[in-house]
Amino acid sequence: MTEPGVLVEETGHGAVAWAGLRLAPARRLRDHRGYATLPEEQRRAEAAAAELAWLTAQCRPGTATRFELRCTSDGGLLRCVLLARADAATPGAAAETVQLLLELLARLPAHVRSEPIGDPGELRVELNALTPDGSPPAVVDLREIRKLLVGWPIARPNPARRHSVTAAPFGAPTDRSWEPFWTALARQPSATTLSVCLQPTQLPPGTDLVLRQFAEAYAQLAMPSGGSPLWAGARRGDPAAEAGRDFFDDAVRRYLGPSYRIRVTLAAAGALPPGLAELLADQLGGTAVLTPADAERATAWQNLTGLGLAPLPETYRQHVDPASWTEIEQELAGLADRHEATAAFRLPYEIGGRPELFLQPPYVAEPVAEPAPAGGRETADPGRPRY
Repeated sequence: MTEPGVLVEETGHGAVAWAGLRLAPARRLRDHRGYATLPEEQRRAEAAAAELAWLTAQCRPGTATRFELRCTSDGGLLRCVLLARADAATPGAAAETVQLLLELLARLPAHVRSEPIGDPGELRVELNALTPDGSPPAVVDLREIRKLLVGWPIARPNPARRHSVTAAPFGAPTDRSWEPFWTALARQPSATTLSVCLQPTQLPPGTDLVLRQFAEAYAQLAMPSGGSPLWAGARRGDPAAEAGRDFFDDAVRRYLGPSYRIRVTLAAAGALPPGLAELLADQLGGTAVLTPADAERATAWQNLTGLGLAPLPETYRQHVDPASWTEIEQELAGLADRHEATAAFRLPYEIGGRPELFLQPPYVAEPVAEPAPAGGRETADPGRPRY
């Protein structure tokens, strides 16, 4: 028997279960003395630090689970949900796993409050997000936001590869305000949603040797040459090889431990306006905005509606040399360490005195924050938010 608030579907390989939470900023924090007196930059920094700790706790590879933050324009505000997915051999096992995942996800930072989505019908609507009844919209416009790939031509004679391919990590500061993008998203005349999906993962044993072999091969090409009688002095190493060496050295540091597979999608029931996807890309630190190839549009839509992470090889390649776009670059370009994940997966927050951005679902009464102690000097106030 399926539990309330869990949606289960059987597949040819087992079963998939979804569950979810409605999210909104915790309003009481805006009026609490210990919060309101902080500078805005510090509040954002503390919120980002709390979300980093929360995402770190969620990164548990090997559980066949994933989760997604989804913000959808709704009457001038944003409807925000946190969706969870679990895959298992049987419907019962999938339902049990997704409920356990939802319990962990619900341990949110203090600046966010949540309410379970108790109706599977509502959950199905949120999985679609672009129509009030969950049916497929007549027109869908999709953009995938990915790490920017750069193919560097290797100048050294007779290299094993013609290009080194690098993927720039999400480089935006995690305390950057999301208000400009959220405001633009909320103002969209047609239903528009931002979907950020994360799946805990860990690269298989032996990957460290592969990454180090790539780094060493590029390091050899990057070594300065000894010069020749026709040139005065040594020549510098190949810049393309230097870029490849630095990319794989960085991958060893970032991705050998637990990390996330990541997908960032912007979708609208109608045409996306010029500039919205680019504003999101800038928010993440200069990433690439990609329109799914015609042959991959159906897969992109299925990813959005099912919390999927199926690859879009033609779309994701971004015009780099196919011969240099190997499986290892494809895998690394789709990974995010916990800091990159925090840059993209920003939970809702609001600053007092600013226009409201998020819908407030009908939660149970929010507890009133404890007053500051008499005497004017704050001590270890248990009511003060600690991010």
